[in-house]
Amino acid sequence: MEDDRIIGILCQKNKPVFSEVADRLRNASFQVRFFPPRSILSPAHIADLSLVVNKKTLPSALPVLRYAQRTGTELWNNLQATVLFSSRLVGLRALSEVGFHTPEVTFEKPDGEYVAKGYYIWNDEPELNGEGDFNQELIPTEPVDYKYYAVNDGSRIHVAGRRVTSKLYGEKQFLGQIQIRSALAASLRELVERFDLRGVGVDLVNDHDGQYWAVDVNLAAGSRDTGLEPALTESIISSLPSE
Repeated sequence: MEDDRIIGILCQKNKPVFSEVADRLRNASFQVRFFPPRSILSPAHIADLSLVVNKKTLPSALPVLRYAQRTGTELWNNLQATVLFSSRLVGLRALSEVGFHTPEVTFEKPDGEYVAKGYYIWNDEPELNGEGDFNQELIPTEPVDYKYYAVNDGSRIHVAGRRVTSKLYGEKQFLGQIQIRSALAASLRELVERFDLRGVGVDLVNDHDGQYWAVDVNLAAGSRDTGLEPALTESIISSLPSE
């Protein structure tokens, strides 16, 4: 028997991770509707949904999420955290507070190399030695990012990761899985618990001394090539209101 609760996902339906998650949800008898990330959902749309999963944080999504929360539609990642982590500076401070090393930030161009970033995650992509609202110290490292992901399924926090080429130097490419470091995983789990998150991703780089530095946090992380689809499915199901 099909469950009459409808899960709305703000995401392109051809995204590999969430298209698989949607198939798993349908196989578990739930209904799933995809909406383009920039959709301005009407009150009627939201009234039909039992849960909203926001895959991409954009300014246009915030009024939708606020309205959903105000009218009793559950959100996968909570609204307060979504708003807080829209700010890159707030995200960096939160990463530091849970034990991650984070690069120095300045509002003037430093003498050495740096990464220019916008205040908000929907601003332009970070740019090496470019123009931005603030500048982040460039950590001397290979042009590789270590992406850590956490998914909270309501009873357990799953952690996975991968290595990809840095977008500062060209198109991102998958390099392989990584062995999760316990200290980094512990900090990531604390971030999830402290902000009551369901899903989050953190980008790290590894300097020439072997020290890991957290450079970005993203509540709408893709989790591609991590095998987290079953955990994401369970996380979404456990976020649904009771019938």
